[in-house]
Amino acid sequence: AWQFVMSYGLNVYRSSGALGFSSADVTWNQVDSFQVNGGASVSNTYSVLSNRTVLTVQMMIDPPSTSAKSIAHTVSQSGNTISVSGGNQNTHILVLMQ
Repeated sequence: AWQFVMSYGLNVYRSSGALGFSSADVTWNQVDSFQVNGGASVSNTYSVLSNRTVLTVQMMIDPPSTSAKSIAHTVSQSGNTISVSGGNQNTHILVLMQ
């Protein structure tokens, strides 16, 4: 069984009634994932990030060029907004919160 608790997140209970998982514990929960093309900039705002610890992961989609300098995007957080800019490679961004 599961229980959605607005102020705490999601609780999942075992058949014995014991708590099996709580999103309020020290776990990383996926907020979003999106692609940013080389040379592009993206800013996304997520209200759910308020008062949360945020982690972003950047993964280049294509192999780095052997004939030109590959530059990763800069990923930054300001409040509830995640901004990605400055890279020349297609990349995938994963946004996690705790």
